[in-house]
Amino acid sequence: MPETPPKRLGPYDILAKIAGGGMATIYLGRAVESNGAERLAAVKVIKHELAHDDNFVRMFLDEAKILSLLHHPNINGTLQYGTSADERFIAMELLLGRTLADAWEATLEKGLAFPLDLAAWICAGVAHGLHYAHELCDEKGRSLHVIHRDANPSNIFLTYDGKVKLFDFGLAKARDRLHVTQEGVVKGKVPYLSPEQLEEVPIDRRSDVFTLGVTLWEMTTMQRLFKRDTHLATVLAIREGDVRDGRELVADYPDTLWRIVKKALARDPDARYATAGELAHNLDRFVGSKHAGAMPTRLLRLMDELFVGERLRRTGWLRQSSV
Repeated sequence: MPETPPKRLGPYDILAKIAGGGMATIYLGRAVESNGAERLAAVKVIKHELAHDDNFVRMFLDEAKILSLLHHPNINGTLQYGTSADERFIAMELLLGRTLADAWEATLEKGLAFPLDLAAWICAGVAHGLHYAHELCDEKGRSLHVIHRDANPSNIFLTYDGKVKLFDFGLAKARDRLHVTQEGVVKGKVPYLSPEQLEEVPIDRRSDVFTLGVTLWEMTTMQRLFKRDTHLATVLAIREGDVRDGRELVADYPDTLWRIVKKALARDPDARYATAGELAHNLDRFVGSKHAGAMPTRLLRLMDELFVGERLRRTGWLRQSSV
């Protein structure tokens, strides 16, 4: 039976369903400010069948708590969270665009490739967002030890106005989480797991560096790095750590870029970038300050090329839904 959408959550009138996942449904919400101005948001609601599952409720509350602390241009912003009419919700910045996974697939289908400098710029933005999250402290200056654990292309959003946003901190590891991962449960999409995630040893921010390194390798080669026909074969590929040199796969692959990718993908965490900030810095240097300003426009043009007419259709739908 289809889930009946709520009519109102907190200050938001629910207008339409945007998306649905295994744990939550996302709706378009509209709130009216005291001055009469309207504010649109993506309102995430835990699914009815999970609303009384303590495990999922704790995970949802964990995500809400973490998201409410994250305020960075490369992280999908959270406006508020709470409970309304027994529904737990998170109101997030409304984004129009596609995931990096969608864009990668569309690029491949059209026989194209991501320009290497654009791929580096996108991953630099994600790395900046990750570093901000990794450095987050509480009001007493104590590190919250936030680790995303799933910074793969499905959780990176490219907007139609040329922005790069990291989202879905539902699997994030952080101090003082309500939900504790059960022993033996590995979190994250298998082809992007770091070796230490597979080994179930304590992880730190360098695990996110590895995951982003896999994403960068795939964006710049237009191939999958560790993905195999079965989960077992994929796990073995990660453990073996066989990373092909991008310069052997792509003509004119810059040496400088390969050194960055190779270091991000070091199997030994001590050989990787110590922070996502260092990775971001090196990617920024590769792109160059003279060219960085043009990247949002180039991303917008690429999105229009990959998803012809979709930007206008989505904005038109948004206007109609909010009337």
